[in-house]
Amino acid sequence: MKSSNIRSLGLRGWLAAALVVTSGVVVAASSAYGSSRSPRSASSSVGLVSTTPAAKGPLSAITWDLPGGEPTTLDYAQSADYSPDIVVSNLCDNLLRLTPTWNIQPGIATSWHYTNPTKLVFNIRHGVTFWDGTGLTSADVAYSMLRNLNPNIGAVNGAYYGSVKNITASGPYQVTVNFAKPDELFVKEMATISGSIAEKAFLIKKGKTYGTAAGGVMCTGPYELKQWSPGNDIVLQANSHYWDPTYTAKIKTVTLKFIVNSSTLTSGLLSGEIAGAYGVPATSYPELKSASSGTLYFGPSLSITELAATSTIGPIANVKIRQALSLALDRSAIAKVVYGGAATPNLALTPPTAWDPTATGAYKAAYAKLGPTSPDLKIATALVKSVPNHSAPITLALLAGDQTELALATAVQQAGSAIGLMIKLDEMQPLAFSNAFFVASYRKGIDLIIDDGYLDVPDPLDYTGLWFPKGALFDYTGYNNTLVNTSLAMAQQTFNPAKRAKLFLTAQAQYMKDKIVIPVVNPAEALFLNKSITGAPASFAYIYEPCLAKLGSSK
Repeated sequence: MKSSNIRSLGLRGWLAAALVVTSGVVVAASSAYGSSRSPRSASSSVGLVSTTPAAKGPLSAITWDLPGGEPTTLDYAQSADYSPDIVVSNLCDNLLRLTPTWNIQPGIATSWHYTNPTKLVFNIRHGVTFWDGTGLTSADVAYSMLRNLNPNIGAVNGAYYGSVKNITASGPYQVTVNFAKPDELFVKEMATISGSIAEKAFLIKKGKTYGTAAGGVMCTGPYELKQWSPGNDIVLQANSHYWDPTYTAKIKTVTLKFIVNSSTLTSGLLSGEIAGAYGVPATSYPELKSASSGTLYFGPSLSITELAATSTIGPIANVKIRQALSLALDRSAIAKVVYGGAATPNLALTPPTAWDPTATGAYKAAYAKLGPTSPDLKIATALVKSVPNHSAPITLALLAGDQTELALATAVQQAGSAIGLMIKLDEMQPLAFSNAFFVASYRKGIDLIIDDGYLDVPDPLDYTGLWFPKGALFDYTGYNNTLVNTSLAMAQQTFNPAKRAKLFLTAQAQYMKDKIVIPVVNPAEALFLNKSITGAPASFAYIYEPCLAKLGSSK
């Protein structure tokens, strides 16, 4: 859940002046996925591109920033956030590869096929070596995949392996996955960090220290981990023996910084001290758009900014309060002002960019029934008044210093005030904020949290598996609805897109009525590149593609 640090002291006044005024108050505003496809683009007011111009040559070194802060781990099995995912994706190859237009192509696996609906075979690439010179075999692949099912290592992507019965190295260069039930999502996820491959012997040797600054990692990717200095930087070094010439690194050394201060990052990008960054803060768009030092690109995104309920007590535990707050938000104003027009109002847990293009009609019709796109203060106020304890404060958590999140939080606070809710802001420090999404103790005293979530691939089931059923990774309130659970489970077993859409939309109608989250916008991906470099993918697929390996000189 990405964010950056240190607030702008003048932001509240700027926001109040800029947001829309209403009634005298500020209202806050295919079966195996093997064919080519691209998700719907967000209807933002900026032009979207999937890639930047190709690099023309090599460079010796650049400094890059991770606005999400320092990774908590580089263990692929424990990675579920922007910073660790982007670093791991440049160090470790996935079983399959995700392209900037969300196509799935061969990676460590050269091909794959189902022998029946519950048996999937991957053919593993020959001639791939780890950085230490050891040749990769199916034993490394099977062991790496199975770690996602090991509860003792704190695997966070285990939901994507939920249908798996067993995984075996069925030949020196063949891996077979047997499922307890059909799973249409599994192949797609193997093009994400859920399909990352590391060296078996190294994993066993390092144990719980794998992925830490002390333990390191051992993979086959285009960059090697040269050094991790906690609190300072991570240094990546080009792998001169990389197996794929298309992704052979053109920049010898990349130093990754952890600048989460929006103002400091923007200054670094403008001065050229920082060569580039994904996820640059929306409040910096005006400066970066006009910068002579580089170019701000916007790409298609699977990101979702939402308000996630995290408490089962107090006003927020009442569905009427959540419905009221959703009705009070002016999403169009928020998209325009907070995100500089580089976002689309969103009413669903999964945005339109995740719709299957072969079933767009069904998704569009269902989406239209999710609620009004404009705020309705009259109905929202009536809902609030019908709840006896509505005057008790609601604590909304956000990342300290992230100007975009502060702008959004202030908008939400004002929307709540307009309908009779008292919303208090809790600006959490980066580590505590990141942990709040995964560790219950960090959510103590919090009622809502700003969640900059994302789908790994454009399939709605990718994200819902993290929220449902009860006990899922992001199930913060113990939500348990039989219709939702059954419909989603059946949808994941259904390879036919039309039938799958029908099942998914049945579940969506129910959980969105219950407002387990309050969706706000689907932001476009924002990438800034110094004028000296180019080549990086601009779409959100960068998070699982070895994006830094595509960078090079613009001259």
